[in-house]
Amino acid sequence: MAWFVLIFLLLGSFFFSGTETAVTAVSRPLLHEQAKRGNKWAAKLLDLKKDPAQVLGTLLFGNNVVNIAFTAISTGLMVEMFGPNYGVLISTFVVSIIVLIFAEILPKTYAVSNTLPMALQSTPVLAGLVWLLRPVVNGLNWLSTKTMKLLPKATPVDDPDEQLKAEIRGALAMQGNNVLSQEKGMLKSVLDLDEVSVGDIKMHRSKVVSLNSNMPIEEVIQFVMQTPYSRIPVYQGRRDNIVGILHTKSVMKMMPIFYGHRHKLNLMDYCTKPWYVLNTTSLLDQLVAFKKKREHFAIVVNEYGDWEGILTLEDLLEEIVGDISDETDKLEESIFQWERTPSGGYLLDGATTIRDINRHFHWELSDENAATLAGYVMYYLERIPNKGQVFEINGWTFVIHEKHRNQLTKIEIIPPPL
Repeated sequence: MAWFVLIFLLLGSFFFSGTETAVTAVSRPLLHEQAKRGNKWAAKLLDLKKDPAQVLGTLLFGNNVVNIAFTAISTGLMVEMFGPNYGVLISTFVVSIIVLIFAEILPKTYAVSNTLPMALQSTPVLAGLVWLLRPVVNGLNWLSTKTMKLLPKATPVDDPDEQLKAEIRGALAMQGNNVLSQEKGMLKSVLDLDEVSVGDIKMHRSKVVSLNSNMPIEEVIQFVMQTPYSRIPVYQGRRDNIVGILHTKSVMKMMPIFYGHRHKLNLMDYCTKPWYVLNTTSLLDQLVAFKKKREHFAIVVNEYGDWEGILTLEDLLEEIVGDISDETDKLEESIFQWERTPSGGYLLDGATTIRDINRHFHWELSDENAATLAGYVMYYLERIPNKGQVFEINGWTFVIHEKHRNQLTKIEIIPPPL
């Protein structure tokens, strides 16, 4: 009879150890998804996990009770069979091996490999035990709480939001490179939205197409018909004095008047007021602002109010989903450009952003101090290098292939050897 009791206690220890591991490790989002599909035990387990101290206390109490009982009964049997001296020694050795293998290693290994199934299968018994042992566990938890007050206070943890983001990043990093690689990239980009500023992804003003407010209307119409852009900044006097934004749809409204009473047309009557945003604004804040103001286009300025470039909603979304090109985009402007060199490096435009480079090649170049490849090189060298110069930064080799005035236009990157 005693041997059957020992087997029953060993199975109980298997249950408590495995359930503790499975219930602790199972993902709440996964349980939530299972509950939405109608799994009642997933919903029940979610409800139980709202009070983790009660669940953990029940499992620990049950596990200790069955382990102590198993040890006491097995020791009694060994003493009866081999005498008090050898019986205790044999019991200590044998019971330790049995408990370690069948009540710790096996159940926890199984629970790690089958987390969700074991958690759901254990829920009916666990729910009953939580209800049955609630008075005992409440008493133990009260005693633990009082004892905790005697211990030194722990140092404050990091910001909960940042901690959650770190956990999500870690979960993504743990997955293989071939597992949902596209979705992983998007999720990482979403997490980085509040760490990247508008100034990092803006289109520099040197590349912005704009219109003079004094340009004749016929030239404006011809210009708009040839440009691939839907919104064009309009300046007055100096190019950095933006006074309006012309939408190509507004040009269509000009057409009937242009052919009948062109002298009545005033370009500024068809322009919207420019919207200025600070270059240090985070992409997350800017995305929310675009949605709130129902805008797709913003003028980027620095802290002194100087025009630095433009930002569109499409630019921002490309930070999440990658390049978005349509039939009006030039192929060389819409595709990430690079060339493989004989030395095993990669030849890139100096204006290519570090974020695009990292995303495309799965590298981890720092973009904290510079947004573009040229800026990265000049930041670390603290000067503007000349064509043909070769230098090393943090193990990476950089070669200047082309330079136009003070702009580094072509740079080769040679990754460090593996």
